[in-house]
Amino acid sequence: MKFTGSLVAIATPFHEDGSLDKGSLERLVEWHISQGTDGLVCSGATGESVCLSESDRLEILGVCLQAAAGKIPVIAGTGTPDTRETVRLTEQAQKAGAAGCLVITPFYNKPTPRGCVLHYREVAKVGLPVVVYHNPGRTQVRLNAEALAEIGAIEGIAALKDSSGDKELIQRLGSLSPFPILSGDDWMTFETLQMGGVGAISVIGNIVPRVWKEMIHLCLEKRWEEAKPISDRFQPLCEALFQEVNPQCVKYALSLMGKCGTTLRLPLVPPLEDSKKGVKRALLRLALPFEERLLSFQSEKQRK
Repeated sequence: MKFTGSLVAIATPFHEDGSLDKGSLERLVEWHISQGTDGLVCSGATGESVCLSESDRLEILGVCLQAAAGKIPVIAGTGTPDTRETVRLTEQAQKAGAAGCLVITPFYNKPTPRGCVLHYREVAKVGLPVVVYHNPGRTQVRLNAEALAEIGAIEGIAALKDSSGDKELIQRLGSLSPFPILSGDDWMTFETLQMGGVGAISVIGNIVPRVWKEMIHLCLEKRWEEAKPISDRFQPLCEALFQEVNPQCVKYALSLMGKCGTTLRLPLVPPLEDSKKGVKRALLRLALPFEERLLSFQSEKQRK
């Protein structure tokens, strides 16, 4: 299985009591299909993975698979700090029908590169295509290009989602290995694709799926002069969505669009008022269609 193009790390909608909002999740998946999204990743960091129980993960995957109805691949987040638990969750995702699994480098344990290689070797034995998730900012595990190339050579490893923000790492890895790289940093997606990346697993795709896919596919066609202005235009939105830890601002933006509520599971909390204003400004600057609540904000701004 090859994962390319515009994949979106989908947010997990919750009711006010913290239970899964299955209706909103179904509608989000259907909307992504209508917008041309190439694939979805559920129960990742944007989906509040570490606040999900095992039953939550299975329920979310089931809802996504049913709503997707085979039209686009659904990748399940199965990474944990424990190899045995990660293998078990990956086996469950495989049985449920996931197209692949997103497996973050084990966090908290802070394993050595050798430990990470052995971790992915065990997970790959399940037989479900594995997307390696390298995010040193969240895990405190930073792998060099040589270690990532060794992991990429394991049978069953399908791609790397890199959120390191390290251009030299991406260039070095590209010179060592044919390991397919998916951008995990929205503000670096254009550059990652210029360096040979095959797509992205994005956060911003939650908000502007169609145009972000267009930008990515223009890059894949090496139409850089057409893709660059799109990438540049959406940088302020990227910045607004990451004013606070993801997905606090993403959930707020989705609520302005009428896609889901703002509820997050503790210890995640709704964004501060200044951050909310930043999200609104970024959205209004793009002249995107939103709920009357957002339009009323624009009217208030004009009155001031």
